[in-house]
Amino acid sequence: MELPLHQQLEEAYQEAERIHKTHLTQYDVHLPRWPRYKAIHLAMLMHNLGKYVHKDVVSDAVQSIDPQAGRDQQVRHLKRDGWNIESDGKGRHRITDPYNPSPEYTASRTRRQGLTTADFVSLVKRFGNRCATCGAINGEPDPRYGGRDKVSLQKGHMKPHKPSEPNNIIPQCQFCNQAYKNDFEFDEKGRVIAVANTRPVKRARRSVQEKIYEYLKDLLN
Repeated sequence: MELPLHQQLEEAYQEAERIHKTHLTQYDVHLPRWPRYKAIHLAMLMHNLGKYVHKDVVSDAVQSIDPQAGRDQQVRHLKRDGWNIESDGKGRHRITDPYNPSPEYTASRTRRQGLTTADFVSLVKRFGNRCATCGAINGEPDPRYGGRDKVSLQKGHMKPHKPSEPNNIIPQCQFCNQAYKNDFEFDEKGRVIAVANTRPVKRARRSVQEKIYEYLKDLLN
């Protein structure tokens, strides 16, 4: 198998990144950072989507970018991160469906979180198949972002530091979920009610930071 050029690998990774943002973040599938070894593994499988790729060929691709890399490339570990990877038992791997997580990963995550798929489907129906925060319709193009990506409702935490239980989840589109991250708390209608992380304060203007400082100084004294 002929090795792709570095640019081709980067383009394959960027496609995986786009798919991850739109379809996989709601399942907490891990996206490795470029150009770490796992990211190159993912790029090789995406470049040869649907085809088996031997781990030795993947090793060749990794060494083409990092000549000091070892030969023992554990491509199968992408499946632990949630990617829909299939192995043939002979050292060859392929991505069977990049738009959905592996069934084993989904089942394991559901057991850990205590929130079933049925629970979330029921919750989405209660919200009229819309994002609780911005009202975007699930499955429809979002004109705010050029209509290229369709809205995919994800499990947004009302309180980010609490478990993914039915009373702590609201449906949010991928755009709102990614924009707010774990920085804010929401009420049951998807409205921001509190800051949950220091990041918004760090990004604020100096004048705002000074007001926050004065408020906290008076509060804690």
